Amino acid sequence: MDLLTDENIIKFPIEKELLEDMEIFGVNRDWFIPFLEENEQLKINLGNLDQWIGIPDENGLKHVKLDIKFVVVNPDFILGRFNRGYEGIIELTEAEEMELHITLPLGMKMEREGEFSDITLTRVDDDNKSVSIPASSVLDEDRKRRYDFLVNSEHLKSILSHEKGDELVKLDYEVVNEKEYYVISVIGLGLFVFALYRMTDMFDGQIKFDIRYLAAAVAFISLYITMLREKYEIPFRKVLVYTTVFIGIELIFELLME
Repeated sequence: MDLLTDENIIKFPIEKELLEDMEIFGVNRDWFIPFLEENEQLKINLGNLDQWIGIPDENGLKHVKLDIKFVVVNPDFILGRFNRGYEGIIELTEAEEMELHITLPLGMKMEREGEFSDITLTRVDDDNKSVSIPASSVLDEDRKRRYDFLVNSEHLKSILSHEKGDELVKLDYEVVNEKEYYVISVIGLGLFVFALYRMTDMFDGQIKFDIRYLAAAVAFISLYITMLREKYEIPFRKVLVYTTVFIGIELIFELLME
């Protein structure tokens, strides 16, 4: 968050028990900034403004750049059918110019409607007032994709009325699975069908042990468990859990009957 101020204490409205684990760092002071949550207000103590790097503007206002990190309690996500992506929704009051960084789970990317990946800001009381903001950059952060956005005054002016200063704004974005992870889902479903076929033959006494099938099934189960442990998001996740369990049970029966 960037702002110009001549106040030592700045205040923002904050909904009670909505955020936790907050920390505020003064970028152009190189110092963690103390704050207090009180009476549904976030009070940030900037201290002596002379300690912030930069000179006041012609109105005597000092540039303050804050890096605010927090965890949203019970965030609003709308999951796609069969766990194929999701829509993230955040509601903001007192919308300000800000740098926004969105880091996605492993195996996910933003929906690309055009050349860029966008977020959308919409005025809650007027769906016709919306603006799409393209990503300024896309980076890899611990194998996860991080999308950077810059919300500026022109974006806000295009959706906010000048009469109100506390309008509710909805920020949303769409996320989908990387295409290559659909291959894992297809392989899992294929092995499930083959395991079902082999179990049917097994009870008819017609099954023959196949080391190639055993190797393929064990490799898939190992890969799938590893990806779950590392918290990859895979399409058809719930379906794959049951199919993988079935493949494992079928393998155990084959080994016991061998």
